[in-house]
Amino acid sequence: MHSNQPSVAACQTNPDILNIDSRLQYGLHKQSLSVMHKMSVFENNVSNKSASSKSRVLQPEPMKMLLVEDSTLLREVLFETINNLSNVSVTGTAATRRKAIHLLDETQFDILLLDIELAEGNGFEVIQHIQKQDYPFKQPILIMLTNHAHPHYRSLAKSLGVHYFFDKSMDFDLAIEAIELEANRFSNAQH
Repeated sequence: MHSNQPSVAACQTNPDILNIDSRLQYGLHKQSLSVMHKMSVFENNVSNKSASSKSRVLQPEPMKMLLVEDSTLLREVLFETINNLSNVSVTGTAATRRKAIHLLDETQFDILLLDIELAEGNGFEVIQHIQKQDYPFKQPILIMLTNHAHPHYRSLAKSLGVHYFFDKSMDFDLAIEAIELEANRFSNAQH
């Protein structure tokens, strides 16, 4: 229900509004109606601007992902698949250890999806880099997606704090589901 009366908060912060409201209650000045209408329009405009800016602010930022994969074809498939998910965006890609480390040192990523075997170096070296004392950002969620899903690599990944470890040939859909799960958790935590 819309009212031409000023809000209680407006009356408390502006004594002139309280005086105008009192005069209206006792019907002393018809001119007060015009003042009240103008104030109501102003209050509604301020309220609408505030609500529209709040709706822009309330929209959660998507989770930022660095995708580290040496296969161009798979990197493109993953890029497109992940960017079609809600609450996550691939904001950086790398095919080598060197480029991945450079990007990680320049930008805060919330999630890191990486392969073990890279065009130069390997995914474990990338993980070891972000675990150093002088790493400038919060450590991202770590997901490995690899063709090298041997027990030795799984064990090494676990010891390095990898959150998820998936076999490309068998667990591709599970990896996408895990990304979506983490993105939704991230989004919910922002509310």
